[in-house]
Amino acid sequence: MKKILYFILAVAAAISCKPVETPLVLSSNALQLHVGDIEMLDVKGATKEVVWTSDNEDVAEVFNGVVTAKSIGKAYVTATSGSAKAICEVFVSGANGSTLRITPTLVTMKRGETYQLKAGNTFDSPMIWSSSDATIATVDQTGLVTALKGGNATIMLSTELEEVTAFVAVAHEWNDYELVWSDEFDGTSLNMDNWNIEVNGNGGGNNEKQYYTDRPENLRVEDGNLIIQARKEEYQGKQYTSGRINTKNKRSFAYGKIEASINLPSGKGTWPAFWTLGSGTWPKCGEIDIMEHTGNMPDRVLWTLHSNADRNGGKSNKAANLENVENHYHTYGIEWMKEETEGRDVIKFYVDGVVYNTQTESIIDDPDAWPFQNPHFIILNLALGGTLGGNIDDSMFEHDVIMKVDWVRVYQRTEKE
Repeated sequence: MKKILYFILAVAAAISCKPVETPLVLSSNALQLHVGDIEMLDVKGATKEVVWTSDNEDVAEVFNGVVTAKSIGKAYVTATSGSAKAICEVFVSGANGSTLRITPTLVTMKRGETYQLKAGNTFDSPMIWSSSDATIATVDQTGLVTALKGGNATIMLSTELEEVTAFVAVAHEWNDYELVWSDEFDGTSLNMDNWNIEVNGNGGGNNEKQYYTDRPENLRVEDGNLIIQARKEEYQGKQYTSGRINTKNKRSFAYGKIEASINLPSGKGTWPAFWTLGSGTWPKCGEIDIMEHTGNMPDRVLWTLHSNADRNGGKSNKAANLENVENHYHTYGIEWMKEETEGRDVIKFYVDGVVYNTQTESIIDDPDAWPFQNPHFIILNLALGGTLGGNIDDSMFEHDVIMKVDWVRVYQRTEKE
């Protein structure tokens, strides 16, 4: 009996001699921060080295007790010393107080691919995922996106109080280009099923000096070419005449390749152009200058987009010096591509197949910035003088001043099934 008593006393003594680990205490058990905020957590009761961790470093990082708010959401920061732990709940909202986020906000995908979006939810509010177009991309209630066909879709993440979005661009898969329309100018007269002849002396809104007529002296088809001839002559109060045609209300196209084989005239003051307009008033309708040339800068070709936000061209106005521009045939064209780059439209300008200018839609679905999602009609003209044509040297009329167009062609492509 004594032996048992001694054993019990010995165990009790051993237990009483073992140090008791005190609990850890943090200076705060909960932090409410905005993205970018930094907060210091102090810890008391540590008997050993303190190790700091975060269960969601995308939301909050911690180093030696210093918590940095990274993005919207919730994270648990833990201080560990031996077997003792203390936890701080970190709630991070946006600078504007938002409590919901999607990461990333732009995703590019191919048909059949899946992508896992991440959510940040500061207060764990019930969330609902949805797609603006489930024929293009679906999303399940975990944020898993599945791409079904080419196009753009908006993925929405919402709570009772907030909604945030991510943009999903699914790449189109195209068949080869096919010729859908052309005018080869092989007859003896202009095909009026395709073209309208403009008759006016309003100067094109650019202070141009010519009067556009429908006379064969200015506009005709011969030897397999459309001929637009500028002349120095007094006519309807103007000192010059020329020609301009368009396909308005007859032939209009959205997307594809639009190109023409053109022989440009020489002469200071000439301003030939091959271009398109959308329907409506300028510049909201959009203008694509596939080719502009001025005789005062004979080796230069220009390409420009005009919109309501960029009516005078701005960054989209590009030019290049090329060889044998005047009195030689070249193919001037655009490749106008739907949702080509990260869901945005792209227009490439080329001469003889060489691309010299590429313009990409900067803001998706903003018609003021990019009015190039609707059909455009085609225009061919030879202007004189004006804001771009400049001073006219009448000595050029000692020879014929003629713009020749061998053909105009439009190619388009369909999407693969």
